[in-house]
Amino acid sequence: MTSLPPIEQTRKTLGAQVYERIRDAIVQQVLLPGQRVDQNKLADDLQVSLVPVREALKTLEAEGLVSIIPRRGAFVTEISLKDLADLYFARQMIEGEATHHAVERMTDGQFASMAALIQHMREAIEGEDFRSFMRLNHQFHMTIYDSLNNTHIRQTIQSLWERSEIYRFRFLFVSHSITTIHAEHEALLQACRQYDPHLAKQLAKQHIANTRAGLERELLNHKTGT
Repeated sequence: MTSLPPIEQTRKTLGAQVYERIRDAIVQQVLLPGQRVDQNKLADDLQVSLVPVREALKTLEAEGLVSIIPRRGAFVTEISLKDLADLYFARQMIEGEATHHAVERMTDGQFASMAALIQHMREAIEGEDFRSFMRLNHQFHMTIYDSLNNTHIRQTIQSLWERSEIYRFRFLFVSHSITTIHAEHEALLQACRQYDPHLAKQLAKQHIANTRAGLERELLNHKTGT
């Protein structure tokens, strides 16, 4: 198993740092799908005890990124076409409805923030800063959902996004035209500005469907070696 750099001194709690470090290793496929997680090695690499490693793995299991099997250990969740399809179908249903109900509550300030985020995403892509793009993309969509002021919906969507990252980080930028992504964001912002819930819902669902189709294509190509 590839070694991870040790934990550094920051304002974050030790547990939070261990969780983030292991999660990043899974999303970026430093820890590969299906791979058994060597908890002792992780603790040694990160220079921590086993306690925060085990706590992090329990959290990651709840997020669907790790499977803990009694007497066998923890394993990185496998990626598959079915899992991808199920995950993005759930996102279409939930985020489409969330968008529909959020639009009428949105403000000019939120529209301005979304427009700025689109520009920042363009700059991140031009600078080949894909990690920043993903963070900005997350902020763009959550700006819409946060209009609902509904903790349960926010947590559900956040969980699905976190589970999706294992696919998006690896395949998004080869599966989905960057020009298309920007155009879809612009169209969604315009529908929100027009306070058109039906159009915004349609565009949000299509945006997710397009991403899913591209990811499915790339995952299938990856499995067949083409």
